[in-house]
Amino acid sequence: MRNFLISSAANIVLIFASYFVFKGIISGPTRHRLYENFFGSFAKFIIYLFIITVLITGLTAFALYKTRFIAYVNVVAPALVSILVGFVMSTVPTRGSGDKNNNKNKG
Repeated sequence: MRNFLISSAANIVLIFASYFVFKGIISGPTRHRLYENFFGSFAKFIIYLFIITVLITGLTAFALYKTRFIAYVNVVAPALVSILVGFVMSTVPTRGSGDKNNNKNKG
């Protein structure tokens, strides 16, 4: 149980760290376009996310198996998926489409 709590805390840190890194690296309009491409169809988003997660887990398991570190697959694979989750979180727009117009009307 202790190892699970440590692993989950590390994954939460990885999610937020990757969120802030991707938010800082990728410009707002680019992130918005990525969001529109990912969330254009929710079903397509779920399918893509599932396929990417399976690929990450499978490739990680294969690499760890080849290097004889297969015992760490339950730690490394979720950590890599946490980076993906942080990336997806960073693509969500923080302002709505009408926010610019609302700010002009207030001032």
